[in-house]
Amino acid sequence: MKAHKKKTISKILKLKESRKIELELEVKKAADRVEQVESEIEVLQNDYEDKVRYFNESNEKGSLDVHNINSYYDFFSRINGRIDQQKKVHAERQTELKSLKDSLINAHKDKRVFEILKEKATKADQREKSVSEQKETDFIAISRRIK
Repeated sequence: MKAHKKKTISKILKLKESRKIELELEVKKAADRVEQVESEIEVLQNDYEDKVRYFNESNEKGSLDVHNINSYYDFFSRINGRIDQQKKVHAERQTELKSLKDSLINAHKDKRVFEILKEKATKADQREKSVSEQKETDFIAISRRIK
């Protein structure tokens, strides 16, 4: 193989490596976003559970009037809506993360393909060089015998 082809493969390999690194960073950021949404959901759920527990205790004691009960139900309704919304965001973030991981796997595969091409090009160059050297050695040996 020609040195030009090997040089082209090396350039493409560098681009593939850059893309792989870029995707690795994107995957890390996406994973961080997933974790952030998960922690937000956990905080909301904990807050909800604390308020339900307090509501139940107060209700058992009979210390809540109609206005307080309505306030709690409004709060529960709002927080349930926020939890549902965060769960949707979480699902979107997980889908995004999965897509980025798939892209990263493909980037690894692409890079490996070009590494193999480069290895083959290097081996072909070495073979050609070896054959050329052998022919030169054979020619010199034959030339000495003829004289």
